[in-house]
Amino acid sequence: MESLSSVSTKEIFDHLNKILDFPEFKNSQILSAFLKFVIQETLEDREHSLKEYTIGTEVLGKKVGYNPQADASVRIHAGRLRKALNHYYSTEGVDDEVFISIPKGTYVPGFSRKKTDHAVQFDASKIIYKPTIAVLPFHVPEDKHLVAFADGLCDQICTELGAFNELSVISYFSSRKMAEEELNLGDAGKLLDATFMLTGSIQSSDSQVRIRTQLIESSSKRQIWANTYERNKSELGGFALQDDIVRHVINQIGGSHGIIFREGAKANPLRQFRDIQVYDAVFWYYYLVKDLSEEKFQKGLGVMKNTVKLDPNYAMGWAVLGETFVAGYFYGFDCGLSDPLEEAIACGKKALQIDPFCQHTYQALCLAYLFQKRRKDCLQLADQWEKLNSKATGIAGGIGFCLIACGEFDRGFTLLCDSIQINPYYQWWFNAGLSFYHFAKAEFEDAFYWAEKIQGQSLIWELILKIASLVNLNEMGLAKREMEQLNNLVPESAKLEAIVSSFLQSESLVAGLKVALRKIK
Repeated sequence: MESLSSVSTKEIFDHLNKILDFPEFKNSQILSAFLKFVIQETLEDREHSLKEYTIGTEVLGKKVGYNPQADASVRIHAGRLRKALNHYYSTEGVDDEVFISIPKGTYVPGFSRKKTDHAVQFDASKIIYKPTIAVLPFHVPEDKHLVAFADGLCDQICTELGAFNELSVISYFSSRKMAEEELNLGDAGKLLDATFMLTGSIQSSDSQVRIRTQLIESSSKRQIWANTYERNKSELGGFALQDDIVRHVINQIGGSHGIIFREGAKANPLRQFRDIQVYDAVFWYYYLVKDLSEEKFQKGLGVMKNTVKLDPNYAMGWAVLGETFVAGYFYGFDCGLSDPLEEAIACGKKALQIDPFCQHTYQALCLAYLFQKRRKDCLQLADQWEKLNSKATGIAGGIGFCLIACGEFDRGFTLLCDSIQINPYYQWWFNAGLSFYHFAKAEFEDAFYWAEKIQGQSLIWELILKIASLVNLNEMGLAKREMEQLNNLVPESAKLEAIVSSFLQSESLVAGLKVALRKIK
């Protein structure tokens, strides 16, 4: 590369503005301010002032006299800045002529002109975007018992969120230290550079305690989720109350169907990131499953293939790619493979090899084994997952569905019910699982109720379950009307019976559904 002398100041500023428009900088005030500051100081011949203390006070808003040796904020954000630049030059800026770098060991930027035949080296594992969450200390009255409870609650929430592979979690120690500076939420979010902040308050009376929690989007300061828990004050003495609140909070906000990823999916990554090569697996997963179509499937499949190609050690990427193949098989989409299920299993095994605690992998593999009718393998994997003692109830629902389909009705029902009670945002096939359960238990009104909640997301299975339930309720007129729709979709009786037998492993359940359908034919 050529030296600074060949790059004009105007070119550098024009290039800087282009970098600042890149999503990773656009969504981070700290990274943008850091980069602008070091470039401005260097171009104005003040690079000698680019020390940790100066950047801390001028960019991060540290108080005068702070000790950089005891506070690693500048070093942490400098590392993030180098990764963000790396990401930019490996994607949108891959063909840019000007190149800005922050060499390790210094905060003075380098400016050079890239040769067209010079490939920029980058670490693919660092370019996968994950939302960052910080748990800030709750506001509590001056009561040492409540203060201790609040600290324990926040620390546990932080620890449990760390088990979600799809999130980056700032340590509670860092958040606690930041809170000691008595900053407002906006400033705390900037300094921690958190995408989301979880905080709350505790109030108490003589006998009751009220715990409020809220999740705030840092950039807009918008509250996107909140909940209140009221309990008897006597419950503060043990861990049961803390465990119960933590379990609810982490599953409401984290996981593949938590509020963080529901909010992310609203941004429609297909439009917002037109040229993106890699995007966090769970954003794609949620975006795909909420309204799956052939076009979205093909786009998502391509993105996830590229993700694991760029970062072969991304366990969540392999898990989501595996489940994408399962979805393609189920919906009959073109996966470009003769056996998508075998590919899904290979992806799942790869994910487990990288990270045995990757929750999503267990759901992907269980579903693949289910469609291959490998009941024993499916049940063994469910046993493995339960031994992890996971608090990810979204995955619990997926495992519960697979258990019901395998004929483990009561065990699966418990997991599925717990899942949807904690977080009512889930996939349509959870409703199908509950309908299967009630049909197997001869509770046909309940089976019909859950079949209706599928709401056309899999019209064939919705109609099969509604018809079978109506027949057993002796509502033959209604069953015939539903059967007319099903005949239009699947006119051949043999094909319809093959669908009923396609993945359900309980002979009695399959027989019951087939008998009901034959009665109405």
